Amino acid sequence: MSTPTLFSLDDFPVGCMVTDNKRHIVYSNRYIEEYFGYSPHELVDADLFSLLSKASQIIYEAYIVPLIAREGCCDEIRLTLVTSAEKLMPIVVSARHDSVYDRIFWSISSVSRSNQLFEKLTETKSLLEQKVSLLRTLKDTDPLTGLPNRAALTKYLDQEMLSRKRNGMAFAVAFVDLDGFKEINDRHGHHVGDKTLQLMAERLTGNLKSDDMVARFGGDEFVIFLKDCFSASLVEESLTRLVSKLAEPFKVDTLPLNLSASIGVTLYPQAKDVEPGQLIRQADQAMYQAKLAGKNQVCLFNTDNEVVQKEKHSELLAIRAAMEFGQFELYYQPKINMRTGKVFGVEALIRWNHPVEGLKGPATFLPVLSNTPTGLALGRWVITTALCQQQIWLQKGLKLQVSVNIDGYHLQHPQFLRDLSAILSDFPNLPKQLFEIEVLETSTIEDVSHVSSVLNACRLMGIRISLDDFGTGYSSLSHLRDLPVDTLKIDRSFVKNMLTSNNDLAILKGVIGFAHAFGYGLVAEGVETLQHSQRLVELGCECGQGIYIAKPMPARAFPTWIDEWYQQACQEKYKNSFV
Repeated sequence: MSTPTLFSLDDFPVGCMVTDNKRHIVYSNRYIEEYFGYSPHELVDADLFSLLSKASQIIYEAYIVPLIAREGCCDEIRLTLVTSAEKLMPIVVSARHDSVYDRIFWSISSVSRSNQLFEKLTETKSLLEQKVSLLRTLKDTDPLTGLPNRAALTKYLDQEMLSRKRNGMAFAVAFVDLDGFKEINDRHGHHVGDKTLQLMAERLTGNLKSDDMVARFGGDEFVIFLKDCFSASLVEESLTRLVSKLAEPFKVDTLPLNLSASIGVTLYPQAKDVEPGQLIRQADQAMYQAKLAGKNQVCLFNTDNEVVQKEKHSELLAIRAAMEFGQFELYYQPKINMRTGKVFGVEALIRWNHPVEGLKGPATFLPVLSNTPTGLALGRWVITTALCQQQIWLQKGLKLQVSVNIDGYHLQHPQFLRDLSAILSDFPNLPKQLFEIEVLETSTIEDVSHVSSVLNACRLMGIRISLDDFGTGYSSLSHLRDLPVDTLKIDRSFVKNMLTSNNDLAILKGVIGFAHAFGYGLVAEGVETLQHSQRLVELGCECGQGIYIAKPMPARAFPTWIDEWYQQACQEKYKNSFV
């Protein structure tokens, strides 16, 4: 028997470093010397800050330290290192805290090397995040794909059905069967078949939301649990996109292969009580119907599928009628500088003046519009109406920045820039820098490269770009890296609990640190009290919006509100807070 080869940290293809709780370096490996010029003996007892740029020191204090204190680790953080030759070099670091020895273990690599690994890391990140809560024991894990197995799926469904009875949230269960897998397995062998299943598992997890769950049911069958399902049409639309992703060509050991999938889906809750096993059987039956209909498609379990289609069609007809009859209206919520009290802008928010149901918020009607011509038409109406109102205010001496929310599917539409340019041409005298597009960070952006080019084109027109709901999407840092933005909007969920939750406060400090380090503007949503305003200003975020300042209001109410704000209201709310 041969003796196993022993490796030291000097053999690792990345930099390894250990620091104590006072940032003193206690160890560094050969990689640090070879790539950055620092020998181990000259780094011993040195302050970690001596290796970092000023911006990276801010990121360390504002983001990395709170994250390690809360999570015990951080992954894939981009910093700038000062080499021994005093050159600035972009690096990627990850850290783990050892509570026993009170040491922080760092891995450090150059950005050029990190970029080579980035695609593979992003593919596996979603899988790791989704399965972490279920991989408690090996008995609940499929050994081939690393996904939860059938037993884990059954337990998970039991828990979610009990939770549904308490919180009223809906969900969907989808059954996935790979079309043509048997032929691949028989023709090329189990080795290729196993790698194909692993790749399909990665595609499934990589193209779903982080809080959805994928389990391997057996053979080439998978079951997907979809949370927060607002309607059958949205579920079907999401799974249809997934079918397209699964059908993309791939290679196993340089062997080009093609595969597709048939998916059946059922919704919960239902009119009658059902067990977890019944939900899976319903989805399985719907999958069989998808096979019979020609494969490579989605089929909804429903006694009469036409009912679902008629429901969606009816909702879209109602919305189109509302547009024709002028039932939609934009409300505006002010944004202020909480240090000076100055009103610098407003966010345009759509409302539906329904003749029967009264005033309806966007959550009640926007989901059905996703990826529809009606949704695109309503988006154009929002932009046009906001610009028209901005022009009216400007003529009255109110110079305000006006922002509108834009979902991902609008930006990905091939005619978006052409339509936007046509709308802007109708307002030649409006300063374009006063108009802002707020990109929803939680929206689905399938083609980030295309959206990035669209946003760059908008900026060339003079339009400002804001990343809305920052921190709530699973790819916040990726969007921050890939999308050209001017402003980060801190999501209200972090602001709301910042006074009572150390975790939310730590996240808030991290976002503010990011913005300051990279020169982004900042606006905090959800300012509900004077204490929120004061604490945000102390932390370095001067701009905010929320119900403490003002609720969203019709355009006709805004001039009166702003007069009252400057004459009395701002002093009453903030008293001696302004400087």
